[in-house]
Amino acid sequence: MKQGVCSASGTHQFLTLSDVVCFAGAAHTLPKNRCPDGRQIAINLSICHHAPKVIILRSYEARSFPQMPCRISCVILSLAVLVAIPVAAQEDFIPRRQEKPPGPPLSPTEAIAKMTVPEGFTVELVASEPDIVNPVAMTIDERGRFWITESFEYPRREPGPGKDRVKILEDTDADGKADKFTVFMEGLNIPSGIAVGHGGVWIANAPDILFVQDTDGDGKADTSEVVVTGFGRDDTHELPNSLTWGPDGWLYGLNGVFNPAHVVYGPKNSNFREGQKPWDFTCAMFRIHPKTREFQVFCEGTSNPWGIAFNDEGEAFVSACVIDHLWHLTETGYYHRQGGPYPPFTWKIESIVSHKHQKAAYCGIHWYDSDAYPEQYRKKLYMGNIHGSCINSDSIVRHESTYKASPEPDLLSANDVWFMPVVQKTGPDGCLYILDWYDRYHCYQDANRDPAGIDRLKGRLYRLRYKDTPRAKPFDISKEPNETLIKLLGSGNDWRRDTAQRILTERLLAGGESATDIRTILEAPKFFFRDEDAYRRRLGVLMAAGELNDELHLRSLRESFNSIRSWAVRAAGEQSKISDAVGKMVFELRNDPSPVVRLQVAIAAAKQESIPTIPTLVAVLAQAGDDPLVPRVVWQNLHPLLEKQTAEFVVEVQKLRAADSGSFPKPVIELLPRAADRILSTSKPDTLAVAELVKLLLSTEATDE
Repeated sequence: MKQGVCSASGTHQFLTLSDVVCFAGAAHTLPKNRCPDGRQIAINLSICHHAPKVIILRSYEARSFPQMPCRISCVILSLAVLVAIPVAAQEDFIPRRQEKPPGPPLSPTEAIAKMTVPEGFTVELVASEPDIVNPVAMTIDERGRFWITESFEYPRREPGPGKDRVKILEDTDADGKADKFTVFMEGLNIPSGIAVGHGGVWIANAPDILFVQDTDGDGKADTSEVVVTGFGRDDTHELPNSLTWGPDGWLYGLNGVFNPAHVVYGPKNSNFREGQKPWDFTCAMFRIHPKTREFQVFCEGTSNPWGIAFNDEGEAFVSACVIDHLWHLTETGYYHRQGGPYPPFTWKIESIVSHKHQKAAYCGIHWYDSDAYPEQYRKKLYMGNIHGSCINSDSIVRHESTYKASPEPDLLSANDVWFMPVVQKTGPDGCLYILDWYDRYHCYQDANRDPAGIDRLKGRLYRLRYKDTPRAKPFDISKEPNETLIKLLGSGNDWRRDTAQRILTERLLAGGESATDIRTILEAPKFFFRDEDAYRRRLGVLMAAGELNDELHLRSLRESFNSIRSWAVRAAGEQSKISDAVGKMVFELRNDPSPVVRLQVAIAAAKQESIPTIPTLVAVLAQAGDDPLVPRVVWQNLHPLLEKQTAEFVVEVQKLRAADSGSFPKPVIELLPRAADRILSTSKPDTLAVAELVKLLLSTEATDE
């Protein structure tokens, strides 16, 4: 008789089994073993929910599981099992944020049968356990292959090598189901984000962001570079996550509010310097340039955001937990925090929602715009609601320089508390794909309390298909010529648009004849499209490579589309230098009729010395009206300058009164007390300028505020 030993604490019971019987819900995992025919299997020990006094086991081929330390014969005729779980207590336990015991897990077929979706839609299984388990992050490459990270280590806090991995899923016969599974990389420790591009794979594996390559083409990682390091592991459900290629060619990611980061460049990064000062932050959106490896904090705030989406205007949105669920993020902005202190003088930005869906735990967000679905489901934000076990939907409309969101009916309801949608993405066929962690525990509190109770053997990838949407046949977009890729910028499928833009950016950054060809086409006066989104993508490709030529840049700054003018201004801010003509045009756009353009002018002015910063910021502020975003972004860029440029600020404000018959615009009146407080906080304030500022405060409507 063989004994399997469970190390968890609790009430001990001995039960005898006469065979290996079916599995129903993971609780504890015993070691990997080898069958007489040489196959390795994993034995999983758990409680049967249908017969609580019965211990049940299931064997899987070990290609789905990491190495475990012990050996037990797989031919089990009689087994005495030491169980360290109070059976009745486990059955009756109600996990955090749930209303009743979760019950047994469902098979993928049973889970799909319980789901409700709009008329005309069906849910299809692409992959499931044992082929994928504990999936955390996902991306789709130019061949339509799914790259998925799997984590057995969660919720482990300690850094260092682990048992987690990256797996590639392929559908080789185009029947809609993955049939080839390749382990690309092992030894990771909660890999919480992944992106493919620029010759390798980018992986968030705290404390590091890694760039990993397969240099010999065998489908296995063989080189690894630490691009940046210093992300914390204090809270392992707030790790760096959601690596996403932005519309400007940079790689974006997120970090959570209770996970302090002190980021520095890795030793192989060309920007590395001994004794470099770290970026210290908690909840934030950051970005990395794929060629220069430069790291930047894009904006700060929210809670534990998980999921980045860029809409058809190139604007960033994230989903967040506990606080409001939807946020429009802008460079240099500082947003409401779930907790922790704000930097001095912060004027926080709020969310774009006044509504709620189900309970506030979100994971993943996606801007869906594909012609595979009817129009009513396009140009929507789809978000995974963990506690709601569903996919929520919000629509957005412009509101001044930002947006307002409104609730839409749920796109999918699982009707199963085990359903945990962690990623949502459009696929090559235009359908929405949903990655499901599938576990009874939604919250880190339960995972930390009972890590052995986390289900370690399940995971699903679903496709939400509308009617008979054709399946994607084998392809490789990276093999397409430049002209074809440029035409794909106007595709009806957002995945194809994004992928084509990334590959064009890669080719442009690589240089050579192909880069020259791309630049010639993109800079031509007559472009393929008059479509606003395709035009913006054109600028995005060129922005990633550095400077726009003056002819295209000036032409774009005069474009009729608000979003194109705003992106041309943003391009000016991104460049290392701009011409006098471009700088002059950007300065003139401080009075642009569009608040979207003026917002970017304020941000660019703070980055480019050739654009008069304080005059620009004051002019943009004066025209803000009731805009909820512009004054706060202006303030974030203005207040650091007030210590040394107080006099210039006062002069520019005085000009406003002269130009407006002695009165001040409301946004300026509201900001003056903040400015006075900021100036007086300096060690040696400009007393003459302060005196003038006090006169302004006393002589305006500010005294009524």
